[in-house]
Amino acid sequence: MGVLLIGSATRLVVAIHDIAPRAGAGDFLALADGADGGQGSITDLVSRNVRVNILLLAHGGAGGDNPDFTDTVIVLSIRPASHMATVVALPRYLWVTIPAGVHGELRGKLYTTYALAAESGPGFLKPQWTGPTGPGDLTAATVSATIGEPVQYWVAIDTDAFATLIDAVGGIEVDIPAPLDDPSYPVGESGETTHVHFDAGPQMLDGARALEYARSRLSTSDADRQRRQELVLVGIIRSLRSPRWSPSVLWSLGPMQDGVRTNLLPSDMRALAQLMAGVHESDVQRFTLDDSGLLQSQPLGTQYIEIPTDGTYAAVRAYVAARLP
Repeated sequence: MGVLLIGSATRLVVAIHDIAPRAGAGDFLALADGADGGQGSITDLVSRNVRVNILLLAHGGAGGDNPDFTDTVIVLSIRPASHMATVVALPRYLWVTIPAGVHGELRGKLYTTYALAAESGPGFLKPQWTGPTGPGDLTAATVSATIGEPVQYWVAIDTDAFATLIDAVGGIEVDIPAPLDDPSYPVGESGETTHVHFDAGPQMLDGARALEYARSRLSTSDADRQRRQELVLVGIIRSLRSPRWSPSVLWSLGPMQDGVRTNLLPSDMRALAQLMAGVHESDVQRFTLDDSGLLQSQPLGTQYIEIPTDGTYAAVRAYVAARLP
């Protein structure tokens, strides 16, 4: 029994470290002792009523796209004292400045930022973007500069990891805005397809159904697919406030360890769950920059990019700042 317990604990620690590469032995000991993580931790921010901003990224599962392209980029902003929260969705084709290169800043589409750090060598990237958390760190820095707000934390999840996480929390509730019918949904890598259908309205989705809803791409536009992934991510966020969390979530970390990365430490994960538990659905506001009227499409080669209508991000930053809790 002792060997089994030690083996299980070791497996869990390894899985958490893979998901949160910044976590060291001291962080696991601090978690066991109930320590709060110290200055700059979520517990510290909560005690000072500093807004907590968390970047949520969904990548992979995009067919021919690079698996590190982030199809969904949203910021979850929480004001601790009031428990008010805002979800901000950023367009994946937003044209941004990326502070990546050793020889200066780059310009590119927002959704390529994570892949840029994941796939570029150290001779191209600044040293701070070359570690195991480099892709998320660079994307968070890019988003922070774009919206003019600090982004302290980030979580990146491969869409293939959706199913495991969602099943671990007992499913998620998604209010589907319009029917979705995909007669040619791909099944694995075999080239076979199946027919999937979703009616409009609120419904509980298990992991497999949520993954089908998030990944379907042939029946609607790319923008619709991005919106569906946002709805699934919001459903996962809601689950943080749910009493359905159980030890099964911890044991699901093993299968998820290749599909989830974050700069959160274990103590921050615990503090975030506690913070989210106090957020009520009526206290969550949502908006997307696509609906702000501050962006316009512009052709770039054979594709389009989204740029500010006034040529700067000043109005966008003011728009975001006025809507955060």
